[in-house]
Amino acid sequence: MKRYIIDAQTLQQQSFEFDLEVGMELFEAMEMSEMSGVDYKLQVVGTRLTSNKLEIEIHGEGSVVTQCDRCLDDVTIEAEATGTMVVYFGDEAKPFDGEEVTLLRGDELSIAQFVYDSIMLDLPIVRVHEPEDCNPEMLARISGVTE
Repeated sequence: MKRYIIDAQTLQQQSFEFDLEVGMELFEAMEMSEMSGVDYKLQVVGTRLTSNKLEIEIHGEGSVVTQCDRCLDDVTIEAEATGTMVVYFGDEAKPFDGEEVTLLRGDELSIAQFVYDSIMLDLPIVRVHEPEDCNPEMLARISGVTE
């Protein structure tokens, strides 16, 4: 999970930018068992707003493989991932709350939870194939139950 760590020296810069490839290791670390495949390419951009405040944005796109909510076969969901977090530097560290985090000067920052949340929030709530792509046997079973 080292690729999700931004070191203190980078955090002190006026701005920074790097590319980040996200795979299943992040979702496994977050114990997200409903995904069986993940492939995202993100750009991470940090911008210093004040001496004690930094904004980090991610933008990118990719896909996850999960179970179709209708037929239960695997479905690939394509989606973008976007997010913004604010990093403050203060006398007391405060954990990431979904929008911001406070670090002590010289601390490094893990953006793993931020990246994970940003991907998950951009996925649809209902994850299904197009009706014509669903497993026809399962659809026949479902229609027999609902009649």
